[in-house]
Amino acid sequence: MKRRTLLQLIAAAPMAVPFRDVLLFAQPRDLTPAAIAALHDIAPTVLPAMRGDSVRAVTDKFVAWVRGYREGIALAHGYGHPRLQKSGPSPAPAYVAQLAALEGEARARGAAWSALDLETRRTLLDASFATAGVRALPPRPVGQHVIADLMAFYFRSSEANDDCYHALINREVCRPIAITTKRPEALTKM
Repeated sequence: MKRRTLLQLIAAAPMAVPFRDVLLFAQPRDLTPAAIAALHDIAPTVLPAMRGDSVRAVTDKFVAWVRGYREGIALAHGYGHPRLQKSGPSPAPAYVAQLAALEGEARARGAAWSALDLETRRTLLDASFATAGVRALPPRPVGQHVIADLMAFYFRSSEANDDCYHALINREVCRPIAITTKRPEALTKM
C-alpha cells in the first residue's frame, strides 16, 4: 500500500462516523468527582439517618450502579407486555447537570448544601423535582432525576426493607423455603 493511500484512508475515517455518535462520545459517561461529592453532600437530606456510615455506603453503591450502567441491555418485560424494552442512554450526563444545578442553587442561597437548613434543602429539592417532572418515587432508577433515582435505589432495595423491619428478611435474595417459614433474625445495632 502506498503511503498516500494510507494517509487518505486515515483522513477519511472520521467522515465514516456519524456526527451524532461523535457528540455522544464527548458527553461524560460517569459521574465527575465534583458530582460525586455533591451527591454525598445531598444524600443525608433524602436518606434516613441509619446505622453508622450507611448513608455513605448506599451513595457509593449508587455511584457504582451509575458506573456499571450499560445502554441497550434487554430489560425484563412483565406479563402482558409483548415488547422487550432495552435500557436507554446513560443517565450520567443528566445527573452531573442536575447535581451542579442543585449546588448552584445552594450557593445562590449563600451557603454550601450541608450548611443550609433542612427546610431550605427540601424546598430546593421540591423545585428540582418539579422541573424534572418527578411526581412519585420510581420503581427503580429511571434517569428522570438523580436524587429521585438515589431514593428509588435505596428505598426499593432489600437493605431498606431490612432496615425498616429491623430484621434480616433479605426480600430480594433467593433463599430456601425452609428459611422463609422461620421468623427473620433481628439486625444487630451498630
